[in-house]
Amino acid sequence: MRMKKIIIIALFFSGMTALSQPFNQIEVVKVNVERTPAKEPRPQKIQETFETTMIAAFKAGNATKIASWFGDNVDLSILDKENLYSKSQAEQILKTFFTTHKPSEFTVLHKGKSGASQYFVCSLTASDGNYRVTLNTKPSGTATVITSLTIESE
Repeated sequence: MRMKKIIIIALFFSGMTALSQPFNQIEVVKVNVERTPAKEPRPQKIQETFETTMIAAFKAGNATKIASWFGDNVDLSILDKENLYSKSQAEQILKTFFTTHKPSEFTVLHKGKSGASQYFVCSLTASDGNYRVTLNTKPSGTATVITSLTIESE
């Protein structure tokens, strides 16, 4: 009879050990799932990408990066020079501006929407003074394109 009790107790404890392992594995999976960051909605991510790209590009005076967001034609107004330019012409004019006016800081002061279009009013600090920058954008297919860019002295 004593041997029977020992076998029953041994089986009981081995069964408890077997049942506890799957529970621990499930708990680990649950912890990993809870730590996975949630994905942001796509439209907000596109907006942040455009805005952060413009801030970095203007600070660096990177006309090529800015021009990569231009539509086929862009209404460009830089100081006293204003016209509708092709993407490549507008890039060259912007490069010339950055060569003469080396940027050091770029800040978005205001942004808004009008229908599907967006606009940004910004401040550019350059080696020779401060400038107000206005960007107008619109959606084009799945992309955002700059339709007009204005840089004027403050």
